[in-house]
Amino acid sequence: MIKIRKMLLGIGAVAAFAASAIAADYGVMPADYGVMPADYESASEDYVLSRLADERGARFQFVSAPYPVFADFEGHGNLAAWAVDVRVRSRMASGRMGGYLPYTVIFVDGEPVAFEEDIRGVERVSDHQLVAQRG
Repeated sequence: MIKIRKMLLGIGAVAAFAASAIAADYGVMPADYGVMPADYESASEDYVLSRLADERGARFQFVSAPYPVFADFEGHGNLAAWAVDVRVRSRMASGRMGGYLPYTVIFVDGEPVAFEEDIRGVERVSDHQLVAQRG
């Protein structure tokens, strides 16, 4: 009896999550993109540096302000998130400085979690007007 109750609760939770995801996709309700930290630049830099083979002397250029996206993570399709475009110049394996390379850092719940290349796909939300205050 307890196993059946747990299974029904699990099925109910999955159904509620699926219904909210479908409603968000079809514009029935606004998507919640979560928190975008006011210090997105330093958070992006820290994340990129943690992924570089040699972080010494890395240079950053921010190409965009944060913008909302739907990110297709493994097992979490169309997750509402934020993205920031950045260009990074860092050392190559030879020790010489390379050219600037573009990256898109994906934020979920205010934390950088992936580069665009790490996930299945990113869809920019074009009709969204950024009205959130930084701070």
